[in-house]
Amino acid sequence: MAKKMLLIFAHPDDESFALGGTIAKYAEQGAEITLVAATKGEAGKTAELCKKEELGLFREQELLRAAEVLGISKVIFLGYIDKEVPQAPPLEIIGKIVRIIRDVRPQVIITFGEDGASGHRDHRAIHHFTKAAINLARESLEPEWGTPHTLSRLCYVKPGWRLPEAELQGVDFVISISSWAERKWEAISEHRTQLGSRLKFEGMEEKQKQDYLSREYFQCDQALSALPGRGEDIFQDLERVES
Repeated sequence: MAKKMLLIFAHPDDESFALGGTIAKYAEQGAEITLVAATKGEAGKTAELCKKEELGLFREQELLRAAEVLGISKVIFLGYIDKEVPQAPPLEIIGKIVRIIRDVRPQVIITFGEDGASGHRDHRAIHHFTKAAINLARESLEPEWGTPHTLSRLCYVKPGWRLPEAELQGVDFVISISSWAERKWEAISEHRTQLGSRLKFEGMEEKQKQDYLSREYFQCDQALSALPGRGEDIFQDLERVES
């Protein structure tokens, strides 16, 4: 089975900060990983590295470099504006995601959970648009959008390093990333405009920092996963799923 993973996020840097170790781990194992970014992060801070009007292009290049570090096969930008994802025309953005799902035909999709991990409105919006697209992608509708595809497993990234122990008990997948921690931080460092976020993580308590660089956490959507699971491997028990 060719392992295929589709990541659907809102901004450049979401992938590196949230699950850079997991991406690097599965890419090294031969998984084909496609990343979708809804925006180019145009509303962020420049860290005095470029002009404000140049920020979108600057962050696009940051993401492409981080993707190369992590081993991501392909990066797709949906073309929406930072902080305006909730205002995207629903049928348009869902249609774009359906086409990508049907084209990539992944066994696993990873995105934000309903709370957006950080609460960011773009994060929450891309969660709901992704769920709608997964539902539509499996139906025999809109044939011009490609051949229907039923997703095996949908997972939401969880900021486990700052979750209480009781909440961690409900997490379905805990991925060990210690061997890929250096690559995760290298990818994060490519997002040079995100200086504030990098400094925040560098200033974490040592226990949190160790957890952040050794494990990544994911919740499996039981309803939208044809083959939900739990364990230490997001592709566990998907060996017989056809590409």
